[in-house]
Amino acid sequence: MLSRPLHEYPMRSLNRPAPCVATRRADNGVVYLSCGLPYEPGLPSLIDYLARAAELRPNTTFLAERDSSKQWRRLTYAAALRDTAAVATWFIREGFGPDSAPVMILSENSIEHALLMLGAMRAGVAVVPVSPTYSFGHDLGRLGYALDLTQPSLVYAGDALRYAPALEYVKARLPGIVAIAGNEFSRLLQTVDAAAVTARRRLITDDTIAKILLTSGSTGRPKGVINTHGNIAGSVQMVRLVSEPYNQERTNTIVDWLPWHHAFGGNAQFNGVLSLAGTLYIDTGRPVPGLFDATIENLREISPTSFGCVPAAFGMLAAALEKDADLRRKFFKNMRALGYGGALLPQPIWERMQRVAVQEIGEQLPFGTGWGMTETTATGVAVYWNTERTGLLGLPQPGATLKLVPTGDRMELRIKGPHIMSGYYKADALNAAAFDEEGYFRTGDAVRWVDPARPIEGLEFAGRIAEDFKLLSGSSQHRAPRFGRGVAALRERCRDLRARSSLAGRAGLAGRARRCTAANGTCAKTRRIQSSPPGQRRHHCALIDPEGPAFARSR
Repeated sequence: MLSRPLHEYPMRSLNRPAPCVATRRADNGVVYLSCGLPYEPGLPSLIDYLARAAELRPNTTFLAERDSSKQWRRLTYAAALRDTAAVATWFIREGFGPDSAPVMILSENSIEHALLMLGAMRAGVAVVPVSPTYSFGHDLGRLGYALDLTQPSLVYAGDALRYAPALEYVKARLPGIVAIAGNEFSRLLQTVDAAAVTARRRLITDDTIAKILLTSGSTGRPKGVINTHGNIAGSVQMVRLVSEPYNQERTNTIVDWLPWHHAFGGNAQFNGVLSLAGTLYIDTGRPVPGLFDATIENLREISPTSFGCVPAAFGMLAAALEKDADLRRKFFKNMRALGYGGALLPQPIWERMQRVAVQEIGEQLPFGTGWGMTETTATGVAVYWNTERTGLLGLPQPGATLKLVPTGDRMELRIKGPHIMSGYYKADALNAAAFDEEGYFRTGDAVRWVDPARPIEGLEFAGRIAEDFKLLSGSSQHRAPRFGRGVAALRERCRDLRARSSLAGRAGLAGRARRCTAANGTCAKTRRIQSSPPGQRRHHCALIDPEGPAFARSR
């Protein structure tokens, strides 16, 4: 128990700039909002951050994952630079490059996944990481759709046995495609042609496609979002300009499960660690009962410097910290700050986390969040100052300009900046509608001022513009913004649990994981939500959805 009210305890101050904002109001009521801090370009590509990290910290662990004996298998920055050069060499010699078809990755986060992704980028080849759930089940239609859209020339899956049906499906659908499984990956690491890799780097520009990320499809079929090398570099720099600077004495270390096929995990988390020459421990846990135990034990062993996740994780983490003094001591040992995304963090959970922080280290910790989409390379708006409330989206980061268009009592959020996609892959009709007459991307999200008289207080999420409907009286109403995405997200999470049944089985949870998916792809809990009266609908899935409105969302 604390000896005095929580608000009387100080909050740790980080070496970050103070919030800053510039506004311009047009005669038609539109507000243009930008950061008062200047945007200063950083390195031109993520692969340049890899080279710099290898120079700064060659022997520091970049990635670590558990092997079959539960020991940490590690990849240093020096090894990552060498192995990605070998992968790039293989691609170059096989005729892959900026003008070739992309490479698709079917499987989960892993060291090989990262090496293939970064090696392809160094060869100028676009990468398409897709949800592992696409590869499992009786109907592989979602995988077929992704293949038809992107037409990859190579596909990779880590586990040859688990992904065998998917790999056979790929070969039948795209005859002649190169398929590589994890047990064959070593042949990509045989040779490094430094001259060829250096020459290829000169051909990679800001506009070269680095990744094609598929949206969740919550507003229709998944769209292929183009992330160029310039988009990724821009998003990295925008975050860095409002974050603590690189510190040679402290290695930014995280334990993270968020999937790399999604903007939150693949752009915000992965790229953020790499840009600071930090360490990412690949977590096999998930914020669901039974699977979160793995996360707890990883956090106990690693003592990370920051922890960012979806809100569901914090409720479970707070409960564990409250009753486990050893975990509490090790979790807060090196902790600098916390962060959430994917949904709004309930204030009571925020307060529980702060109480255990004060109990252990005598002060509250900054809790960051923000807003971003797959189309904005996972960033654009952020809370980069200390605050004692949740639910904020924040203010634009350096380089981003927001266009706030009045729509009733809310404002439609549109955005422009170096992090904004150039367009959807092979979708001219969608691209024509995605940007307005001034070149701002139409996000479809609505926002409100926290305090209309004080823009410096920031913005808060106010639902989706498309979720409005009209009564027969003609008056506009706002549909509960989380419900539609909630049901879709729960379906996806149930599929995810089913796809991971082999992992769950090793934890003694296979039966529970399998029961979570009904024959029609919708679990009983989802059906109960759908059939409940509107006032009684509980958004069970909103807090575990990494594709929600806050921080990083796709549509």
